[in-house]
Amino acid sequence: MGFGLLLLGYITVLGFFPESFIYYSFGIYIAIAGGIIMLMGFLKLEEYNVYFKLMKYITIGYILILLGFTPFVIPKHSEEFMTTFTVVSKIIRICFMFVFHFYLLQGILKLANEINNVIIEKKTKRNILFTYIFFSAFVFELFIIFDIAVIAQVLLIIGLVYFALIFSLIYSCYMKITYEGHDEAIEEKYNLEKFTKKKKNANNNSNSKRKKR
Repeated sequence: MGFGLLLLGYITVLGFFPESFIYYSFGIYIAIAGGIIMLMGFLKLEEYNVYFKLMKYITIGYILILLGFTPFVIPKHSEEFMTTFTVVSKIIRICFMFVFHFYLLQGILKLANEINNVIIEKKTKRNILFTYIFFSAFVFELFIIFDIAVIAQVLLIIGLVYFALIFSLIYSCYMKITYEGHDEAIEEKYNLEKFTKKKKNANNNSNSKRKKR
């Protein structure tokens, strides 16, 4: 269905977290590969709702951002340049990560509602709430409201918990939706809707031709 690919690709998102060591090294290429894998997953999921369709374009943006940052990450630059780059890239990544996770969770929530999967729905709503808390915490770091060293450690812990929650949710989708056959049911539903729509359009065209005669 696409959740297997999404699960595999999302592992590399850990390298997209602010201050992650993998991001400022050759690990960025692992993140790019993960983005491509996620894109393949969303190409399969996009037919189910508009949020997954948007995620296809958001993932392309994710890959392009990583590719755009690559020349500044690998080569050696001055300390002053890297300090500025770190701040700017962090702000961009935080904003992008929020958009990425917001639409991902909205897509999963809509799909869970359509197949009446209460467990996935509850997990998704919990993660949406945690998303607001997690990204709001970055405001404190950006404006240095508290001691920067302390809040950086707190954000690292919260970030790992958040990553685990999202990963667990995608895994649940992979197990509960893909393996329990809900994807086949949804595909049949959409295929039936497409067939009905085509048949309706064909009838309308036929009626229009008759009227003209």
